[in-house]
Amino acid sequence: MKKALLLLLSAVTLSISLSFTSCSSDIIGYSTVLWNIQGENKGKKISIADGTLVKVYLKSHINNVYVIGVPDSKVKLEIPLWKISEPESKSDARKSAKKYKKYNHQYARCVFDGLPIRDAALNTSKQVYRLRKDEIVRVLYEGSGVAPTTGKQKLEGKWLAVLTSEGTRGWCFSYNLRLFTMNADGSFGSGAEDAQVQETDETLNTMLQTRWYPEYYSSMIKSKDINLDGMQPNYGFDTGLDTGTVSMNLPGLTVSAEYKGVTKKSSNVYKFNEAPFQVTVRNAKTIIVQYTNEKGTPRSYNFTTLEEGVRITALIADERTRRTNLFKTIRSAGPDFRSSNYGTLTFEANNEFTWTDYDLLVPSYIPSSAEGRGTVSFKYFVPQSLKKSYDCVMTLTFTGAEKELSFLVKKEANGIRLTLANVTKIESALYDAASISVPSNPLVLFFQN
Repeated sequence: MKKALLLLLSAVTLSISLSFTSCSSDIIGYSTVLWNIQGENKGKKISIADGTLVKVYLKSHINNVYVIGVPDSKVKLEIPLWKISEPESKSDARKSAKKYKKYNHQYARCVFDGLPIRDAALNTSKQVYRLRKDEIVRVLYEGSGVAPTTGKQKLEGKWLAVLTSEGTRGWCFSYNLRLFTMNADGSFGSGAEDAQVQETDETLNTMLQTRWYPEYYSSMIKSKDINLDGMQPNYGFDTGLDTGTVSMNLPGLTVSAEYKGVTKKSSNVYKFNEAPFQVTVRNAKTIIVQYTNEKGTPRSYNFTTLEEGVRITALIADERTRRTNLFKTIRSAGPDFRSSNYGTLTFEANNEFTWTDYDLLVPSYIPSSAEGRGTVSFKYFVPQSLKKSYDCVMTLTFTGAEKELSFLVKKEANGIRLTLANVTKIESALYDAASISVPSNPLVLFFQN
């Protein structure tokens, strides 16, 4: 199924279930339904076919809606203004309805991307809209006009007055349109197979329109432990609904490909045609994306949605501020910290440190190649079970040595207490993630300020 078709057919099946009981019984006119209407009232589905004459009770310019009566019932529905003709007297409305009769229930699929809709049945008239490939329009009636040409030859077809699913009206030449019948309930009738249109798949529709983030974002946000290696605004899965290019961006992996529609392989499993991506929809909030690389090796990645109002950029900014403030807090308590056994540790500006006279820690903890200086970072987090005992996890990276030292830090009244932490890398993580624990016989360093 093509991406544009999915978006547009969602408008066709829009549920408009608002029932009005307080409207006046006086009507303002009668109108012809131009696009099938589906709604709901007290749990019962309502379908009104295009071409149907309906009573109109109210017009709201603020909300751009009419309130109409459902034929053969007392139910009233709120619908977009463009779905019916302008209200008029009953006799005039019946006359107006006749011009739509020939093309009642006729819709068309566009087979040419960028096909123009014009304000008159003339190829040189002003463009009012450009159709996307696979977009669906309602055919209203025929018009007379000069057929467009390709060089010296005129195109076969006729000028048709059409209506888009967004309410734009105009004229379109039929050469690049494929007509078919649509039933009142939104299902397709005769000609649909030849027109190569497919029924709306709401699961697919929702998946394609959703912004997907790496599943691990949820646990980060819940714990408030934002790993900056793993969280970036551009990480996620983009279905390419508007661009035709599906892409996946994760730590260490950026891939994209153009695709030609989506095919349903089995229940809730969808293949992006001519692209190395397949999606399994677990539920409305979770999907599994299978990506097959150039060597033919498939690998699966989990993605999720986020709660409304969550802003990735704000979370990243807050985490950077948190780390900056941790360093400032420690440095402001010194910046020089001294230990009779382990030398002097000084915190410089720009997240740097110097450390002298740490011979007792060489080479068991600090490599002999390490210079007495390096950088400070706060990329790991205190586990929930230890948060009452420690303030943060501080990682020292020595110049001249690949090994890092990570300490659980506790700020004391007269200094800082550093407990060497066990850092266990999480191999399954896509980014630099680790679990922190206290060894059974921990090395504890106390430095006075």
